[in-house]
Amino acid sequence: MQDPSATVVTVGDELSTIEDQLIRLTREGSGGERSLDEVIAELAAFAERIRPHFFLVQEALERRDLAYEVVARLEEMRKRVLWLYRRSRLEQVFYSKLRLERLLRDTLYRQVLETYDEFSAMEALEARLRGLSEDLLAVELLHQEGKSVSGEAEVAR
Repeated sequence: MQDPSATVVTVGDELSTIEDQLIRLTREGSGGERSLDEVIAELAAFAERIRPHFFLVQEALERRDLAYEVVARLEEMRKRVLWLYRRSRLEQVFYSKLRLERLLRDTLYRQVLETYDEFSAMEALEARLRGLSEDLLAVELLHQEGKSVSGEAEVAR
């Protein structure tokens, strides 16, 4: 087993690297430099990167031959690992919610446009019907077998 003091140094250095990467990824995701899917995937991988460090710290904390200062530093490392894990998971949830929000917005926008197009077609049909002379209206009535108003709106577009 590795010396507990060395574990603190090694894990501390690696956690600093992971924290820097987490902050950089968060900035890149917020700035639009990376796609949301890419950011979410990388954030999901953080748990796997953090887990071994947690086990190392836990294992070191279970030793019985530790000085107070070493225990205090290991407990601080444990808090830092848990903080990084929580932070990475919260960022993953945030970007997942953001992706869903954008998907919902884009879907609704498309539906609004499609509905507006259909509404406009209905208005055009209404204007055409109001403008037909009685003779043309009679001709249309004779040729109108089984057509619905929405089918006519499609034709009017």
